[in-house]
Amino acid sequence: MGTQSNLSWRGVMAAPDTASKPRRRFLGTLAAVIGSPLMAVVTPLRARTPSHRLHLQDCRIAGSHHYDCHEVLAHLRIGDALRLRRQSGNPHDARAIEVFWRKHKLGYLPRLDNAAAASLADRAHALHAEIIGVDDPDEEWEPVRLRVWVG
Repeated sequence: MGTQSNLSWRGVMAAPDTASKPRRRFLGTLAAVIGSPLMAVVTPLRARTPSHRLHLQDCRIAGSHHYDCHEVLAHLRIGDALRLRRQSGNPHDARAIEVFWRKHKLGYLPRLDNAAAASLADRAHALHAEIIGVDDPDEEWEPVRLRVWVG
C-alpha cells in the first residue's frame, strides 16, 4: 500500500522519467489553450522551440459544398499544405477558421472542433495544416480530411 508504483495512466509499467514527459507536454498544451502563465513553468524549453510541431487535431473540412472544394477535389493530394485563416467577424461562428488550398477556399474547420485552434490563433500561435485524406465525395459529405498542428 505504501509503495510507489511505476504504473502509467494506462496501467502499463513505465519508467518514472518517461511517464512525466507526456504529462508535462499535455499540461503545457492545456495551459497554452487556456492562456495560463503556467505554460512557461510546465512546458519544457525544447517543446517551445519554433521547430517543434504539436499535433492539435484531425478533422474533416466543413462547408466544402459551398466553396471551391469540389472543383479542385481531383487535384488534392495527401500531404498538400493547407492555409488556415482566422475569420473573427463570421456571423455564423465567432471562432471560424477558414481553410485554403493554394488560392481556393475549401471550407472551414468544423464549428464543434475549432475552439482550441481559434484560441491559439487569437494568441498569435502559428497553425499549420495538411491533407491527410481525400475520400470519395459520393461516400462522404465532407470528403477532405486534414491534420492541424501548432508551431
